[in-house]
Amino acid sequence: MYMELVRDVILKSIERHVKNSGLTREQVLDQIKKHILNTSDEYFKDIPVIEYHDPLCRLGYLYMNAPANATAFERVINLCPDLYNKVDSLNKDTLSICALGGGPGTELMGLMKHYLQQQGAVIPRKIAFTVLDNISEWSDTWSELGEAAEKELRSSLALDSGTAPTIAPMFLPYDVMDGAQFDFIQFQLERADLVVLNYLLSENKTQLATAKPALVRLRKLTSPGCCFVVIDRLEQNTSFRSDVVNLFQEVFGVEIQTGTIGGTLDGDEQTRQMGEMLIETLDRVPRVTFRTKIAQHPTVFWFAVTR
Repeated sequence: MYMELVRDVILKSIERHVKNSGLTREQVLDQIKKHILNTSDEYFKDIPVIEYHDPLCRLGYLYMNAPANATAFERVINLCPDLYNKVDSLNKDTLSICALGGGPGTELMGLMKHYLQQQGAVIPRKIAFTVLDNISEWSDTWSELGEAAEKELRSSLALDSGTAPTIAPMFLPYDVMDGAQFDFIQFQLERADLVVLNYLLSENKTQLATAKPALVRLRKLTSPGCCFVVIDRLEQNTSFRSDVVNLFQEVFGVEIQTGTIGGTLDGDEQTRQMGEMLIETLDRVPRVTFRTKIAQHPTVFWFAVTR
């Protein structure tokens, strides 16, 4: 599901860019390839420099990372009882999610696949999914992914418009490391069932020391029962994970246990589904593993804490 869905969004975006930029398809693909190469090492730096403002950089990110990031959230749903109960046993018509620094909103894809694979899953009538990211240009990508995910869910479950869940996507261009900006979205935060931080903090390592006021404000504005989910990079230097855990323990006043994700994407997610043209032209396959190359150690950690 992930590979095909992301592939279709990328191909449509490429054609749109060719039409509006005057570049040839070959030139667009070459620029996407260069962005992938230029950013591959940036994610491991304390201050990564990633040109998300460039639409072709964002397409490179989607190609390389969206299926894996969606899988990570899907896995955590099944690993975390509190999160599982929120999305499958919600005793109301609407599931409200806020993804902080969520960029393209890959968590929605993970949620959709979870519902499709769970027999008897309780699917809410409405999924209100708000993405907050200071890169406003992600809005266009998020809208397209949200629409594609809704169509996939409706088609796979053979539901008509009267019985299929409605997905209400919203994108808000806010710096989520600035707690003062949360005051502008009190309505969304008060109603949030889930707040997700998926690979947000590893791209803001230098701000961890000053992130506490923002997290304190965020916790205050959410309602009791809101589940905070953190998914991020498990690095060789484990101090990053410890710093993140300590930050949340200080704010929430509870002991936090972390889990890990290793292995590979599910067997039904094959890189060939991304299409021969993209794979050959970009000269790379999407990220499909959650483990180190030699020692096979997990490369993702996660935890959840309830307000």
